[in-house]
Amino acid sequence: MENNTPRRNIFVLILTILLYSGHLMAQTSSGEFKMVNDLDAVKQKTYFSFDKGQRVESADTTGKDWDLVFARTVILVNSGTSGTGNTTAQLLKDTSFDKIQKAPTSGYLEDSQKTKAIAWGSNNGWYTYDMSNHSITPIPGRIIIVHTSSGKYAKVEILNYYKNGDGDSGYYTFKYAFIEPGN
Repeated sequence: MENNTPRRNIFVLILTILLYSGHLMAQTSSGEFKMVNDLDAVKQKTYFSFDKGQRVESADTTGKDWDLVFARTVILVNSGTSGTGNTTAQLLKDTSFDKIQKAPTSGYLEDSQKTKAIAWGSNNGWYTYDMSNHSITPIPGRIIIVHTSSGKYAKVEILNYYKNGDGDSGYYTFKYAFIEPGN
């Protein structure tokens, strides 16, 4: 009988590294997606690029090398009043990540003084705030569609707002996948 312990240990090590790094490709019925775990948006704005698939360190806020910026519960796009890029977005309601196969053809917004592409505030955007226990909970069926600075489309689902799923607040866990433009 063959001993599979070394192989299993290597597999667990690789999986741990991928989970720890926050970049895990997974598969659903609708295709591949990437996971980002515990993106820190607590003390400073955290810039994220879908093309790079990661946080943008020392982001040039005047450039197009980032798509979204996370600041506590607020998510801004790189356009309008929030950046000089051309990223736009919209929030879809009452759907699911897997159902979205193509990007909508219209409805994208840039940030302005009056309106943000991704609305914020409890029940306005991607989350609800529970005053009884002061918790932030992603709303099921809310999917963000981002038209990136490079012209790609990504669907994004916020899964959690707490470090390691139940720790300190301000740590985003989300999944995203690139999708084809709509017709």
